[in-house]
Amino acid sequence: MITGNLGGVKIGDNVNPLIMGIINLSPTSFYKKSILHSREEIISHLIQMEKHKANFVDVGATSSAPTHLYENRASISLEREIEILKTFFDALKEINLKIPISIDTQSSKTADFALSHGASIINDISGFKYDSNMPSVISEYNASTIIMACMNNPGDVFNIEEIKLALKNSISLGIDANIDKNKIIIDPGIGGWIPERNHIHDCNILWNLPEFRCLNQGILVGISRKSFIGKILGVTPEYRLWGSLAATTIAILKGSHVIRTHDVQETRDVSLVSDFFKCRFEKEGLNI
Repeated sequence: MITGNLGGVKIGDNVNPLIMGIINLSPTSFYKKSILHSREEIISHLIQMEKHKANFVDVGATSSAPTHLYENRASISLEREIEILKTFFDALKEINLKIPISIDTQSSKTADFALSHGASIINDISGFKYDSNMPSVISEYNASTIIMACMNNPGDVFNIEEIKLALKNSISLGIDANIDKNKIIIDPGIGGWIPERNHIHDCNILWNLPEFRCLNQGILVGISRKSFIGKILGVTPEYRLWGSLAATTIAILKGSHVIRTHDVQETRDVSLVSDFFKCRFEKEGLNI
C-alpha cells in the first residue's frame, strides 16, 4: 500500500486521485493560453481552481519547455524568476486560499524564497541534480517535494529501468538530507525533454506506470497538453485537451496518485469516472 503526504494532503492507494492545477507565470511557457499576466488574472484563476476543487496549485515562473520543440522559449534569470513569484505571493495574500501551493523550480534560492512565503511543495524536474542545495532547503522547511526522473538533465532517461535508477538516486539524495520519505513524490517525466526522446517513449512510460510502484512513493504524472499528445493528434497545445483527458484515463487506471493539469475541471471529472472503474475492477479482482 503506497501512501504519501503532499503539502499536508494525504495521497496514495487508499485516496481518490488528486488534481494539481498549473499556473504559468512565465511569458515563455509552451501553452500560451495558460499564461497569467497580472495580479488580477492570478487571483481570478486561483479562485476558479478552488471552485473546481483543485487539490494543489503548481506555480511556474520560468518555463521548462524543451527548446528543441518550442524554439521561441527564452531563459529567465533567477532574479526575474523570484520577482515574478513575488507578484504571485502578493496576489495570494488578497484571498483566503486553502489549497497547498507548489513551486516548479530547480533553484534552491527560489525554493527558499517560496517556502518562506507560504509554499509547502517544491516541484524539481531535475530531481535534485541541478542544484545540490535543493534537498537541504526543502528539509529545512519540512516541505514536500516532487522529483522528476533525471540523471544529469531533465528527461534524459528513456526506458523504465533507467527511470527507476534515476528516481532511486534522487530519493536517496532527499533522504540523506533528512527530507521525510513520505513527503517525496515521484514523477517519471513524460515529455519530449531532449531531442532523442519521442512520443513512443512517453506512451511506454504511461502504459508501464505500475513498474514504478516498487519505489514505494506516491506517483505524479504530468501529461497535460504535452508533445506526445500533439504528435499523436497532429495538433498544437491549444487543441490537445481531449487527448490529454484520454491520457489521464490511462494514467488513473495505471495507478497515478496525482495528475498535474492545465484544465482542472475537465481533468477532475475524467479522474473521478476513471477511478470509479478502477476501483470496481480491483474489487472484482480483474486486471486492467
